[in-house]
Amino acid sequence: MACSTPPSSEPQNALDFKEWLVSYGGSFHPNARYTPVPQGLSIVASEAIEPDATIVTCPFQLIITPLQSKMALLPLLHASKLKHWSERQLMIVYICFHWIASPDSDTYDTLIHSPYLATLPSQDQLRTPLHFTAEELDALKGTNLYGATIDRHRGWEAEWKQCRTDISKAKANWGEGLTWYVPHSHITSLPSQCSSRERYLTASTYLSSRAFPSTLLLESPSLVQSPDSYPILVPGVDSLNHARAQPVSWVVDFPPFVEESYGKISLVTRTAMNAGAEIFNNYGAKPNSELLLGYGFTLPTNPDDTIVLKIGGAPDGGQQQQQQQHEVGRGARGAASVWDAIVDAVKSAEDKEVPEWQIILDSADTLRGMTESLLARLPRPPVPDALLRTDVTEMIGHYITGQVDVLQDLVSYTDERETSGVSMARREGVIIQLDEDK
Repeated sequence: MACSTPPSSEPQNALDFKEWLVSYGGSFHPNARYTPVPQGLSIVASEAIEPDATIVTCPFQLIITPLQSKMALLPLLHASKLKHWSERQLMIVYICFHWIASPDSDTYDTLIHSPYLATLPSQDQLRTPLHFTAEELDALKGTNLYGATIDRHRGWEAEWKQCRTDISKAKANWGEGLTWYVPHSHITSLPSQCSSRERYLTASTYLSSRAFPSTLLLESPSLVQSPDSYPILVPGVDSLNHARAQPVSWVVDFPPFVEESYGKISLVTRTAMNAGAEIFNNYGAKPNSELLLGYGFTLPTNPDDTIVLKIGGAPDGGQQQQQQQHEVGRGARGAASVWDAIVDAVKSAEDKEVPEWQIILDSADTLRGMTESLLARLPRPPVPDALLRTDVTEMIGHYITGQVDVLQDLVSYTDERETSGVSMARREGVIIQLDEDK
């Protein structure tokens, strides 16, 4: 259904987008309205919305996919230049070409998503760590997220260089227009959403923060990726912000006797909405590390917070053993796999048979040393100052505090294991005196 909200109540770019979506067979609930917020646009209820209401419907033909992006780029770039690009590169370059080439020209009539892109946050509103200033990124030193940010920056920049080289061979000014990044000491407001300063980075962030897995388009939609799934951007549906455990449903409609490409996907909210309330989606359980790196926001005291621990990697006969990664959450969720890996490592290091309780105590010492080392390495949550933006320091604080909480829960888990080892030794007539400083 078309939106019936008075035109003056929404930004013009939102109204233009809704008109475009409806023209292709999509719809918005008449009481779902875009409203400006510091990080872009959110969707609120202009009037009360009943439970089990369809908030937004997007036709498949407007969904940005790797194949759709490739087909749209073929009239502009030779196929040989696209065959080595990843799914990500195809989608990102497709987005960037809306800014590089003029979509108003009939020559570029495959670039149809300008109304959608006009509703997305401007680059100065993006808040993933790749958009942090140098001083803000330094506040993450000592965390796993700092290294993950450096790795992502390096990977994305390599993608950009490949794309820019290939595009420059087709048309030099297009290659020049595919910009990546201009170093800056602080992010300032920019005159337009299509600023040329960080085009590839901006489009990459749109993909990381808004993409769903293609499994969402199955007859039984799912947010769980499969080996064959690929990223998709679903205009309108991706406008709703995340609320943990928000009850929503995805509904996929395949009209009978019609090509699959003419299907539609809808988001249905299962709870009633009061007038003025924000309408949320549910991205699934995600720790703050993933939310901050991929989406640019965090949740205070996020129950889904985790930390990744690496076990192994010691030299073995001249060969470097592969490190095992273990994700541990609050309440020591997932700690059993870490414990088992450490126990195996301790056993393999023993050159003679030792009692089980000794293995447990040695393993507890190892895990405690690892955990305390990680705790000592973590930085303190920063405070806003002239070089650190308030919202960024708040997100970093949420993330670091969550890491501390998870590690402290792991220390408690280690204490329990150590206590069980002491009890086992006592049953065998061995009295263990623990260090009270532990």
